[in-house]
Amino acid sequence: MDSLRLLSRGSGRRLTGKDSVCEDKRPSAGSQQASDSEESSTGKKRKRAEFEADTNGKLDECTIEKIRSIQKQQKIRITNLRALHKAHDTDNRKAQKEASRLFPQPLQKFSALRDLDVNHTLLSNLVEQGYREPTEVQVATIPLLMPRHGEEPDLLTVAPTGSGKTLAFLIPLINKLSKTHQDKDAHGPVRAIILAPTKELVVQIVNEGRKLAAKTGIRVTAFKKGMRLHEDILSVGQGISDESDVDEETQYTSTIVKADILVSTPLSLLHAITPTTSDDPLALSNIQNLILDEADVLLDPLFRAQTLSIWSACVNPELRSSLWSATIGSSIEELTISTVSSRHKSLGIKSKSAPLLLRCIIGLKDSSLPNITHKLIYTSTEAGKLTGLRQLIRPSPSNTSTSSKAATTPSAPFLRPPFLVFTQTISRAEALYNELKYDIPPPSSFTTTARTSTVEPIPRIALLHSSLGATARSKIMQNFRLGKIWILITTDLLSRGIDFRGVNGVVNYDIPTTSASYVHRAGRTGRAGREGGVCVTFYTKDDVSYLRPIATVIAKSQKTQGGASPDGGDGTNGLGSGVPSWLLDALPHLTKNKKKDLKERGVDVRRGVKESDDKKERRRKGRNMIGTKSGYEKKVQDRRQGAIEGSRRRKENHTNGVGTEEEHDGGFEGFD
Repeated sequence: MDSLRLLSRGSGRRLTGKDSVCEDKRPSAGSQQASDSEESSTGKKRKRAEFEADTNGKLDECTIEKIRSIQKQQKIRITNLRALHKAHDTDNRKAQKEASRLFPQPLQKFSALRDLDVNHTLLSNLVEQGYREPTEVQVATIPLLMPRHGEEPDLLTVAPTGSGKTLAFLIPLINKLSKTHQDKDAHGPVRAIILAPTKELVVQIVNEGRKLAAKTGIRVTAFKKGMRLHEDILSVGQGISDESDVDEETQYTSTIVKADILVSTPLSLLHAITPTTSDDPLALSNIQNLILDEADVLLDPLFRAQTLSIWSACVNPELRSSLWSATIGSSIEELTISTVSSRHKSLGIKSKSAPLLLRCIIGLKDSSLPNITHKLIYTSTEAGKLTGLRQLIRPSPSNTSTSSKAATTPSAPFLRPPFLVFTQTISRAEALYNELKYDIPPPSSFTTTARTSTVEPIPRIALLHSSLGATARSKIMQNFRLGKIWILITTDLLSRGIDFRGVNGVVNYDIPTTSASYVHRAGRTGRAGREGGVCVTFYTKDDVSYLRPIATVIAKSQKTQGGASPDGGDGTNGLGSGVPSWLLDALPHLTKNKKKDLKERGVDVRRGVKESDDKKERRRKGRNMIGTKSGYEKKVQDRRQGAIEGSRRRKENHTNGVGTEEEHDGGFEGFD
């Protein structure tokens, strides 16, 4: 029960909404969802009544001055990209940018959606999920994708992590498809495709879509192996050799997908639409909307060919494309413009009749959230990083003290679980997990109701990476969301798009390879405007030459906060906020080649040992391996492991009737 409500019983004072609910802030100035205490103290009828009463269901017509004020307050900037890029006068670039800006009517309340002729069931689902006030990205983009006048544009959106981008593109999409959906029980061909870079993000989008589309007749499905979109393709999945990524319940018989919205990773979908006798994918003529979530990754060289192949296969002249991410560089923007233009030319769509291509930027472009506390910690060596992480996991009493002296010690940060730990490679994640898995004791085992068997306790520290099977990854994600796992060690697999609302912090055990990667990693905490998120980054002497892009992002976030001191003053939780100015000035600039090499391969001393490495390089990489064992102990362990492996090989050769080296050479000469 609410303590304020309990204390106000005897006073005769009527408790108002302002007293019982603390106002949440958005990702830069407010929150999209009611707090847990509010949801528990107010029922569905109460929320529905408030929803009906807000603005009387009307979309207020604002003047241009009012819209400018709203966009300035919420840091929204909407631009016509074609008008901006057609301008060639570099001397008056600022005036050209201002002339290409647009000021559409904003969505100030979700209740105003009824004035946009939104499906009533969709509105009810929004109420059921507790969404009351739109975030900045929803204020700006939902009216663009649901225009009352004109037609829907192609859209490129850059908004901070955790700002509600998924809801911003799902609401207009579900509403659009529900208008042309006749029979709720009959599902024809797929009409919309959402692409995401990881399977974890695919599952998350599907779950959110199903909540919003409940009882509307719109079906949202994740693509699985065995599905197909064409009658002409009899078998799918050629080239997919990783059987561990296939769900155990997936049937291998080919079935036509019967859904309205299909969510998939690029490679899986590309295999499904490409016949075995050809390298060109078949046309997807029924697709009306193509959405790229985390578009900068999907158009990165790793996924670019697959994504563009799917994009070109969508030959419907009425196709509308939208791209969403927290970090979209100028190269991705230029690629988007050229792809849309070339597609219109191939389909014979004239430039005058082509839809608008708009860009919406929320806040500062390619910057981290201002409500996150950032901290850089110098540890000198790899052993120092391991010690620093152990201090975060099990802080000393002085670190957790409430005294002002302990709370302002920058070298002794305090981070409450649950939190994520990011490493550079899978092998480093496994090594770190092996070092830490016994640092936090698991809960005691308990017996089942039948009292016949004992359930194994779930460990507090877990490991998640792409080499694990789909079922194992799904269980780990579920246990982490439920709070059974406190510390999750992972790679960049979980750095993008995944919504963990209860994560208190992020630890970059290995520095990110790009500034964009840092923004996305840090964005796993402080989501939906929640305060108190912490991002700790360890760096050694080998990382100093790569640190400037990350320090620049932190300094930009510090500037947005406005409250941090220029010398790296202290923030909450005993963590210094931002980067000292002297450190930013002292860090070296990265060359273009170094940036490219770092992005593709990571920090060189943390890469795997290769056969081409000389003795000095092997020794240098060996010193940067995760572990507390000395060099002598590692050497003894390697020799013991080599002896075991040699004994196993001799037994196998003896069983197979093959002579061993000792039989031919006359004796054992040791191990290499």
